[in-house]
Amino acid sequence: MKVSKRDILLLVGFLGILAAVCSYLFVFQPAMEKADALEQENLQLQSRINDLNLKMAQKDSYVDETERMKRETDAIYQRFPVDVREEDGVLLAVNQELIAPMVISSISIGACEPVAMPDIQQEDVDHTYEIAEVEEYEAQEGIADDTAAAAGSVEASAAGVEDSVSMLMERNVTINYVVSYEGLKRGIKNISAQDNRMSISNLTVTYDETTGLLAGTTSVDMYCVPGQPDKEYVQPALSSVLLGTNNIFGSIELQGESTLEDLEEDLAENTEESVNDGND
Repeated sequence: MKVSKRDILLLVGFLGILAAVCSYLFVFQPAMEKADALEQENLQLQSRINDLNLKMAQKDSYVDETERMKRETDAIYQRFPVDVREEDGVLLAVNQELIAPMVISSISIGACEPVAMPDIQQEDVDHTYEIAEVEEYEAQEGIADDTAAAAGSVEASAAGVEDSVSMLMERNVTINYVVSYEGLKRGIKNISAQDNRMSISNLTVTYDETTGLLAGTTSVDMYCVPGQPDKEYVQPALSSVLLGTNNIFGSIELQGESTLEDLEEDLAENTEESVNDGND
């Protein structure tokens, strides 16, 4: 079988086209894709490096701002006591009864519980840069130690804030009372004027037509921040609070009861008279 020169040229041309296609598919195209990936990676690395350089240039301002925020945070926490106990709730109720004035029928004091904070979701930024290459660049430019030192300073400041900050706690005090309208306004103003941090979480008042007074319920949340350094719980002064009662049932005295003589004295006198009569 003879192959013509034309067929040989066609075969060589076909093989050349096949080699070109295979070179493009298996050599040139993968190389181009890798080159594009490296270019994108270099852009991300350069962006990261620029960000690091910018932060290094503003290191002093970051440290100063962190210290300022720490001082402001400490000043805010100083306005909160380290603890709120049951006696503080009782003293608040007694103070309300005197200042308003009002007649308190019952007090309910809850346990000291953490304050529920809203969830703050932080945006998660996904960086695809190679850490080793960034660290190599930092080492070449001589900024790795400075960056680490700056990061250490910021982290140390943040750690100092976290050490002095404890969870915000609250204790609920619910007061049931009878009061006039003017007394109600005075009671609300008295709560807002307290030195310790507290807020009125609920206030319910109904008008009593028979007495012309208001029957109300006030729910107060008293706040504290435990674990503050160099700060201790201050025991409230209870000297003004009257303790004990001559009538544990709170019943009304009948007319003329106040003029009656003491029963024990009467019995003692009668016993003494009987003894004297017997001796006679």
